[in-house]
Amino acid sequence: MKILHIHIIEHPEKPLLNGLQLDFPIEETGTTFHPNIFIGVNGSGKSQLLETLAEIFLYLDRLYRKVNKVSNPSIPVRFELDYLITIKKKNYFVSVSHSIEKNKQTEFIVRTDKKKIIDVPIDERINYLPSKVVGYTSGDNETLSLPFTDYYDEYAKYTAKRAKPENKDKLEDYNPRFYLMDYNTNIGVVISNLILGKAAKVKKLTNYVGIAGLKSFQIVIQTKHTAAPAKSKVQLTKELETWIQQLKNAATCYQYFKKENKYVLDFFMHDATRNALKHFFDSPLAFYTALYKIELLNNLIIKDSHLAEIKKKREQRRLIIKPPTVAEQDKVLSYSEVKLKLKNGDSVDYLNLSDGEHQLLNICGTLLMSGFENSLYLLDEPETHFNPKWRREFISLLTELVSNDNQDYFLTSHSPFIVADTKREYVYVFRKQKNKLDVEWPVKETYGSDFDYILQSAFDLDSSLSKKSYDEMQSLLKNGTQKQIEDSINEFGESAEKLFLYKKLQDLKSPGKSSKRKKRV
Repeated sequence: MKILHIHIIEHPEKPLLNGLQLDFPIEETGTTFHPNIFIGVNGSGKSQLLETLAEIFLYLDRLYRKVNKVSNPSIPVRFELDYLITIKKKNYFVSVSHSIEKNKQTEFIVRTDKKKIIDVPIDERINYLPSKVVGYTSGDNETLSLPFTDYYDEYAKYTAKRAKPENKDKLEDYNPRFYLMDYNTNIGVVISNLILGKAAKVKKLTNYVGIAGLKSFQIVIQTKHTAAPAKSKVQLTKELETWIQQLKNAATCYQYFKKENKYVLDFFMHDATRNALKHFFDSPLAFYTALYKIELLNNLIIKDSHLAEIKKKREQRRLIIKPPTVAEQDKVLSYSEVKLKLKNGDSVDYLNLSDGEHQLLNICGTLLMSGFENSLYLLDEPETHFNPKWRREFISLLTELVSNDNQDYFLTSHSPFIVADTKREYVYVFRKQKNKLDVEWPVKETYGSDFDYILQSAFDLDSSLSKKSYDEMQSLLKNGTQKQIEDSINEFGESAEKLFLYKKLQDLKSPGKSSKRKKRV
């Protein structure tokens, strides 16, 4: 999967993007990891473009999927999109364009690697979409999360419909295409990877955080507690019942409470537990998907009328809103007692890790978990909680962890560290000028460049120094007397600007020599 070109013809809800056209470089399969980096000031449209990409593929998924079809799906954007996708080791170029003009259908053209157009029936077009679209947001970034939340609600509603007695074994399931990774999902991601992830890559990740692995965790599953729907309680599909039974079989021990139909499952990590989970779930993604689908039922605790009102407001864009958070004691599935082993033999509660540690485990775990062909990753400021050392090493770490199975990555960032580890042709500088968006490549190479150039290119900063100290030194350089500079110079740390102060001080002490040097010049 590789996006080659996007043209936002018109997006009424995001007018800043109107007319935007971007081309993205293409490299040979299996080459070095090259994410596309969007950089620029806040409000310059970076996150809006990530959301628009998610919106486009959500629309295409609704348009072409065979199960849980959506009648006449709508999308608020007119666009042209070209991307490369690999199917059975063959490359295909897909061109999709959509107009919101009345009675105008979406155009979907597939070409071989020799540019020959092939006829792809409508019911097979779903196979030419990204296998997974994975979004990440470091906080409550509603901009990116909305398409994923819409998909989540849609899938949860269908799962509930399948669980009704009259529909048992009649409605077909389908694997989710969209995953949003945020703070609410990270425990499931971490558990899945620490248990079933590839040992060598998981070790690289845990070494960064300073842990030895997973010690224990607890899962609570309940369907008849007081917050559940009054009439039918929470109904389960056949596969959900199977997964819950498999979790019971793999647990070290469990308790059952008949009144709430509640299972409290405890898992203590040793070879027997790990092997049991591996027997039932052959990969981190398979395990996480089971947890994800059970966790979807938390949506059923929220009243249908409330969800309908939220959806209406989203569609009207009068209010950007998520469903209310379900209290832990009312969730169908919840995690607790997640303990991690430290290298010295002690243990720590997962919740006691820092925000940066949670973020690193979640992002890197997501990439490890879903490392297969034709995935698209949309990561919005994935390094916000990192310390400077982790920011400096982030791209290097991702290069070691990700696979090269025709995956595409888009990252927004404000970090010079991220840009300095990225080739110029993969860096896009976003600038908002009078309600118009300009996006351009940096003029000079960014890979290995110093921060001054990156900060000037992306943020129009003339120095990497903080403003207060920089302004004071500039004032001394322009108007400072010899005594003022002598009294102040030792208050500043080492920098190029401080060297300029030393130079001016020398010139003030020896004005004759300075003028002679000027004459020779």
